[in-house]
Amino acid sequence: MRSRRSISDIVAVVLLIVIAIAAAVIIYMWLSGLIGTIHTSTSITQTKLEITGASVTEKTVNSNYSNYSVTAYVYNPPGSPSTSITLGELEFTNGTLICSTNQVSPSTIASSNSTSVKFFCSYSAAVPPGTPVEIILLTSEGVQVTYTATVS
Repeated sequence: MRSRRSISDIVAVVLLIVIAIAAAVIIYMWLSGLIGTIHTSTSITQTKLEITGASVTEKTVNSNYSNYSVTAYVYNPPGSPSTSITLGELEFTNGTLICSTNQVSPSTIASSNSTSVKFFCSYSAAVPPGTPVEIILLTSEGVQVTYTATVS
């Protein structure tokens, strides 16, 4: 009988140690994830740009490529800091890149302000009018804002 009791005591101690280690690992992972989120995403959560409308016009230069003029109407709500737009992209709705540029004007949008952001880019083929495309603006903080429009 003593041998069974001592085996039960050993099993109980091993189980308690395993449970304590598992709880410590779970608490560590939760805390490190929470702390990592607080340190890395404060600027991203504060920037809240919205594209309220947009237009994409094609201007064919020759048979080898087409130029696109993109205008996005952007709103930076109150409480969101002034931000700089560093990249403008035009993509098909399936995610295929049409064109991209870092020459976006104006590049800075103040808080509580609306403005029209314009950029021009080229593509190796003509996109038929009426084709849905996505306009993507990327800020210096890493915030990406997307809007779906049609080519005219």
